[in-house]
Amino acid sequence: MFLSTYKVIGILGGMGPEATIDLYNHIISLTPALKDQDHIPTLIFSNPKIPDRTASINSELAKVVIDYLCEGAVILERGGSDCIIIPCNTAHIYYDEIQNAVKVPVLNMIYETAQYITEHYPDIKKAGLLATSGTVKMQLYQRFLENNSIQTYVPSETVQKDYVTKAIYDIKAGKSLDDAEILLKKAIASLDSPPPQLIIMGCTEIPLALRTPIEDCVFINPTRILADCAVKLCIDRKY
Repeated sequence: MFLSTYKVIGILGGMGPEATIDLYNHIISLTPALKDQDHIPTLIFSNPKIPDRTASINSELAKVVIDYLCEGAVILERGGSDCIIIPCNTAHIYYDEIQNAVKVPVLNMIYETAQYITEHYPDIKKAGLLATSGTVKMQLYQRFLENNSIQTYVPSETVQKDYVTKAIYDIKAGKSLDDAEILLKKAIASLDSPPPQLIIMGCTEIPLALRTPIEDCVFINPTRILADCAVKLCIDRKY
């Protein structure tokens, strides 16, 4: 157990491992630290054995995924975490079950991203979404954005399969990030004419590849937004 004077961030990761590292890097960069001791104690439970979240939707695999996620949250809580964050958008399909398994707050990446967009881009009424098929199918982002009068554009089934899903799984497999970025930009170009001015990188693998800006288009990174929320919570700034 950490000393009670510290607040501790718990990361429930492994979905995938590089996305977990990316989240932790954002925590480090967003913490106003001048020395080692200024950084926030962080527990990382990276469990890559959690089955594919998209494949679990409406299948018997869902219970297995929920059990893994809830077990991981309990491990982090028992380790002394004051809040838990999950660097996997699709895992938030089971957000309620995870939160109900622990007493500490589980920050909701989808909700925080929607709040960030409405606060920082109040004039945006049209957003593009690149995400896993599971996140798109379960309308995780669409529900929150529509509540704020923002219309969400998602790729066609063919573009989703051939460009977005392929890019995501290629990134997970350690293949070329440059090739993945080409696929993702093709998906963006397909969304509308002209494409939306704001694109949500709604899978934690996507920001690893989508690194080059597009003119007149803002990339929204839920991983960084989630990290910022956790940092603010744990250093007693307004959350």
